[in-house]
Amino acid sequence: MVVGAIGAIVAIAAAGCDSGPSGPGVLVASVQGESLGGALIEVTGRGIQGFDGLGGTQIYDAAVPSVPDAHRVILIHPDGGELRFEIHVDDVGADDPVITVVSAAGADNLTLLTAGIEARIER
Repeated sequence: MVVGAIGAIVAIAAAGCDSGPSGPGVLVASVQGESLGGALIEVTGRGIQGFDGLGGTQIYDAAVPSVPDAHRVILIHPDGGELRFEIHVDDVGADDPVITVVSAAGADNLTLLTAGIEARIER
C-alpha cells in the first residue's frame, strides 16, 4: 500500500514537471520603447531558423559569422510603436533565445538611448 502511494506521488510529480510542447515552432517577441521606429537587435540561441515581422513590422536579418548561434536583426515600423516579430526555432521547448538591443531610433529617425528599450519573448 505504501509503495503504491509513493508510486502515485512520483507519477503526479513527474506530470507536473512537463515543460510544455517541444519540436519546431514559433516564438513571438517584441521590442518596446517610447516612440520607437526601429531597432537593431542581436538574437542568440540554438536552433534559430528565421524571423518574420508582425503587425506592420518589417524585418531584415543575417547570421553573425563570427558568433555561433547569433543573428543580427533590423526591425522597422513605419508608423512607430511596438516592434513585434516571430522567431522560428527548431524546438519551442528549449531555452528562450537571448535578445540584446544594440541600437534604436525613434519614429522621427533620431537615435534613442537603449536603456529605456525592452525586448521580451511572450510565453
